[in-house]
Amino acid sequence: MTDKLVSKNMPTDNRGLRDTLISNFEILQQYLDSFDELTGKINSDQANQSTDLNKKLTDMQKEMNDKIKRITLGTDEDTIRTVVTAILQEQEVIK
Repeated sequence: MTDKLVSKNMPTDNRGLRDTLISNFEILQQYLDSFDELTGKINSDQANQSTDLNKKLTDMQKEMNDKIKRITLGTDEDTIRTVVTAILQEQEVIK
């Protein structure tokens, strides 16, 4: 796409002007087609990123829901350890 649009020295005869305008529109169409192709690639990349992000968020939500469930049931060892340690420190059993 190295063709240049004719903007100066346009032909003055009808046939020459017509041919020049057609050539200009063909050049513009090539650029529009390239632009459409690039836009399609960008949209596809954004859709893939959005899908990946949605999956990560869904996984994080499941992990948090599972942790909340373990805490509620009293089976989350990390949380139990933290709470027991805090209570023992508060009662000055440990420092």
